[in-house]
Formats: sequence, structure tokens, C-alpha cells
Amino acid sequence: MHHSLAYSYSKGLYSYILDNTNEGVIIVNEKNKIIEINKACEDITGYSFNEVINQSPKVFASSNANENIYANIWNQINKSGFWIGELLNRHKSGNIYPIIIKIYKFYNEETKQLNYFGIFTDISSQDEINNNLLHLAYHDPLTNLPNRLKLEAQLEYVVNNSKRNNLQFAILFLDLDDFKIINDTLGHSAGDEVLISFANKFKSIIRTNDMVARVGGDEFIVVLSDISSYLFIERVCAKILKLANQPFHINNTSFNMGVSIGVAIYPNDADSLKTLINNADAAMYHAKSKGKNHFEFFSDEMTKKLDTQTKMENRLLKAIKDDEFIIHFQPEINLKTNEVFALEVLTRWNKDNNELLMPEDFISNLDNTNNIIEFEKLILKKACLQLKQWHNNKIYEGIISVNISGKHLEHGNLYNSIKHTLKISNLDAKYLELEFSESDVMKISTKTLFTLNNLSLLGIGLSIDNFGKGFSSFNYLRECSISKLKIDKSYIDSLIQEDSDEDIVKSIIDLGINMGLSVIAEGIEVPIQDEIIKKNSCTKVQGYFYAKPMNTIEFEDWYKSFKQLKY
Repeated sequence: MHHSLAYSYSKGLYSYILDNTNEGVIIVNEKNKIIEINKACEDITGYSFNEVINQSPKVFASSNANENIYANIWNQINKSGFWIGELLNRHKSGNIYPIIIKIYKFYNEETKQLNYFGIFTDISSQDEINNNLLHLAYHDPLTNLPNRLKLEAQLEYVVNNSKRNNLQFAILFLDLDDFKIINDTLGHSAGDEVLISFANKFKSIIRTNDMVARVGGDEFIVVLSDISSYLFIERVCAKILKLANQPFHINNTSFNMGVSIGVAIYPNDADSLKTLINNADAAMYHAKSKGKNHFEFFSDEMTKKLDTQTKMENRLLKAIKDDEFIIHFQPEINLKTNEVFALEVLTRWNKDNNELLMPEDFISNLDNTNNIIEFEKLILKKACLQLKQWHNNKIYEGIISVNISGKHLEHGNLYNSIKHTLKISNLDAKYLELEFSESDVMKISTKTLFTLNNLSLLGIGLSIDNFGKGFSSFNYLRECSISKLKIDKSYIDSLIQEDSDEDIVKSIIDLGINMGLSVIAEGIEVPIQDEIIKKNSCTKVQGYFYAKPMNTIEFEDWYKSFKQLKY
């Protein structure tokens, strides 16, 4: 009686545990026929106990299962008493799903029979999570294109395949032209939409065995496998250019984009992936330098040019650290009052103390990197300290005008740079003027407009150089707190020609006067230019006709004698 009660209790506990576990349980007899399953098994497989009793557990298996797999499983169980691993099952509905299962052999003391039981878990949701994580690891979250990691893995395969089969493949390095303007004018969300739209358009022009990956903000790499000819590459590049040139429609605004493409071919241009990508990148920059919105094939000359540029950039960085730059000053003269009302600060590079280089020999190299910002901080400091010294010694008590790049304005925290310079030089802000090119002012964002207005409130004068070429919005000039315009030198140069731009010069002078701005005619070098400028009521001038750029000592000597001159 007591044995019967104990057995009844243990069986009830056994049934309770089976039906309240989340793992599926299958019990089969020594003939491999199902004699028991629990509720979790029914839920996972879709089969009820009555549907599978006395059937082989293969009723749950997918039709893709290999008989050898099951033979190996039973060999392992008979040897060691258990097996654990992953299998593919088929749900009653037909869907295939992965499980992880543990199978044990045991002898049932009650029935005196050999049984086997399996405990399994549906891991399809875990597999899905893992697949999603894997996808995120290898894809760009914005465009859903492969990222650099996926690209590197694909390139390894393409290289190995090309080596084995003596094939060529091409790397196309793409960079959207003037993408920064989209971000600055329409906002980063609009920029993101452009990138997504551009990525989606690729689907129609890239073969299934090729790849396009996003590797930077607006940079993409295309891998063209098994290329047959250069003509094929040219056709793909032409399709990409056509695609990019189609109007983009973002936030009810329609605009066109361009793209610069650099092409490098394996193994002709390099047999290492890093070098191949670098060469494609160099070709892309060459395409940009030739006017953007076209493609260029890599050549050895590009590498030499890039190497020269890199060496120059490193040398310039050293020049900044070693303080190898000296400043010259070119007067801006008011013909009506016969006064020097400003000195433009111009820089010379005293390279190795034996060669004086002009700005055209190094400024563009500086401007291609963030070195331009550190360079301009150095020049600002030197100029303000010199001006303060002149003020203290009553030599020159006017203002200085320092040229500032668009990069410093946009990315260099210019306001803090100026505040710091004024503090260490103890110079009043009203004696400092900042000069920007018209093209840089046209590109400025809301952020930089805020910076310009704050500088103006600080007392800094703001001037636009090379005015007249960029078709600036006149309303924008007011918004930027601009106080002075310098007529583009090309218009002044034309005044010595028969078909001169005198009408344009006069229009700019009249415009500036009507807007209450100071207008400077720069680049006056011969008497005829001086006569025409005076005739058109421009009284503020600059140029070699009046005074050349001078170093500190030269200016001091010149300025003493200037006060006696009359123009």
C-alpha cells in the first residue's frame, strides 16, 4: 500500500514537472517509438501526443536531414549514453526551425525496459537575434549597405578567387561632391536622406556578384569582380555619374549632386588591398582636383603627387611648430584723407632660413588639412602682438586685417581663437578685422553665421575679399554683419584692357556705397587703374602702385615718409 502511494506520488510529480517546463521532452522506447511527450513539445512542434504516439521521432525532423547524421547520433548514444547538438526540425505547419537537443539513454526500473529521452529547445528566436546582430556588425545602419568590415571580408574572397583563376577586379572609390553644403543648408537629416536615396539607386546598376559599401560619411567603395575590360569599368562609372546627377527630392527641395570616382585595378595597380584602396582614393582626389563629377583611373604619377603632398603637409606642420612664418603688411589707403586706415597681414614662409616662399606656394597645401587652423592661430597671435607693440610705441595706431579660411570659420572654433588672441596680446577688438573670401562666406551654415555675428558684437570688423565672383545674396551680407568689400582683383586687372570690366567695378562700388559698406579696390598696380577707380568714386585702395607688402622694419620706415605724401 505504501509502495503504491509512493509510486502514485512520484508519477504525479513527474507529470507536473514535464508539463511545466519550457523545454520540449520526448521519451521513446527501445524500438525508437514515441511513448511520451510533454506540453512544451506539443507547443513547439505543433503535434499533439495522440498524433505522434508510437511513431519514430523522425516525424519531427526536416526532410533535409541526412540519414548519416542520425546513424552517428545513435552510435554516440550507445557508446557514451548521451548526445548533445543542434538539429533542424519541421513544424506541423511546414516551417523549419533549429533546436538544440540533449538525448539520454536510461533503464526504467519500473518497466524493466530501456528508454531514451530527449530534452530540446527551439533556438530559432536566438538564431534570429544572432543573425540581426551579425547584420548590424557588417552593415551601415543608415543605408543598410555593407560596411568596411563586410567590405574587407568580401575583398579577401575576391582577391583569393582572382589569384586562383587569374582574374582582374576593380575598386571604385566614390565621394559625393559638395555634400557638406547639403548638411549645412538643409540639415543633417536631409543629408541622411540623400545618402539613403543614393544607396538605394545603386541596386539598379550593380551586378549581384559585385558589392557597394559605405566606408565614410559620404564615401562609398564599389568592388567590381571578374572584369573583362576597361570599357566595362567606364560604363559602370558613367552609370554611377548619371545616377548621381539625377535630381534628388528632399523636403520639397529639388537639387542635383555630383560624384567623383577613382578607379584602381587588381593586380595592375597594386597586389595588396590596402595599397589598392589607397590608389583608388588618390585617383578620386585627382578627379576632384580636375573639376569634380567625373572618374579617373589610377596612375603612378598620382602616387608621386600624393607622396609629394604628404611630405609637404608634414613639412608645413613642422614649420608651424618651429615658427618659420613671418608676417608682412600691405597698407590699405584712404585717398580722401591720405591715411592708412588698415594693414592687411600677409604671410611668407622663411623655409630653412634661406628661402622666402610666397603664400601661393603653401596656402593651398595648408588648406587641404586642418593645419590651416593652427597656422592662422599663429599668424593672428604674431599680428596682434606686433600691432599692440606699435600702438604702445605710437608708431602705427590703426587696425590690421587678417585673412581667415572657411575651414577655420566652420570647424576651428574661431570665436574662442580670437578671444584668446586678444587676451594674450591685450589688444582692443576694434583694431582687428577678419577677412574672408566670398566663396567661403556663401557656404556658411547657421552655426557660422552665429559665430560671425558674435565676432561683430565683440567689435571685430568683418570683410569680404574677392567680391563680385560669387553672386552673393546682398541680404546675406547684412545677416553676416559684413562692413567691408574688396573688389575681386580680376576686375581691377581688366581695367588696363580694351574690353574692361569697368561697368562691373562701378556697379560694385555703387552697391557698397548704397549698402553703407566700405569698398576697397585691391591690386592697383598702374596709373590707368588708379585713374579709373578715382573716376568711379572709389576712395579706398590697395596695391603695389601705392605700397608693396613690407616686413616690420620696412613698414615702419615707409610709414614715416608716407605721412608727407599726397595721392
